[in-house]
Amino acid sequence: MLPTLSEKELNRLEDLLISYGNEYSVINLAELNGFFTALASSPVKVTPEHWLPAVAGGKVPKFKKPAHEEAYTALMLRYASQVAEELADDLDRFQPLLEESETEEGTVIVLEEWCFGYMRGTQVTQWPTLPREQDALLKAISLHGLEDNVELLDTMSAADRQACVPQLLEAIRALYRYHHRPMH
Repeated sequence: MLPTLSEKELNRLEDLLISYGNEYSVINLAELNGFFTALASSPVKVTPEHWLPAVAGGKVPKFKKPAHEEAYTALMLRYASQVAEELADDLDRFQPLLEESETEEGTVIVLEEWCFGYMRGTQVTQWPTLPREQDALLKAISLHGLEDNVELLDTMSAADRQACVPQLLEAIRALYRYHHRPMH
């Protein structure tokens, strides 16, 4: 078991995501947390060789310094492991890393980045078609995590979007359980 990333290490990882990011890459820790949650929840296991390029938007970045590459890879592997362990150890208390934003109405939870990461993870692991019940759960995530739904989200009030948070938590846990149920 690898040690949990410290605040400093998480900040370093986010700095590396930003420094080496592009318009197709994972942009922050919330999106990365969603991505790793989907990988850990997937019925299909993929190796870091397969998912590392996906985080970077298609191919692993060209690092300016070997130390950057080592830190990037080591922190990514540890964070992927950490998210998987959090889900496996205490699913009912698992909390996705969601961003918060200050608005005129007060603090709101931002779902989009996390959900975009999760949907990217389902694509990388090529999730099979889900039964209706599980597909409905995935739609609670994809509502906030697919480019196609941006216009629909724009028509929703801030209160309606915040009401999606408990549905998101339920969907994360139920999809994880569905893919990790004992096979008979």
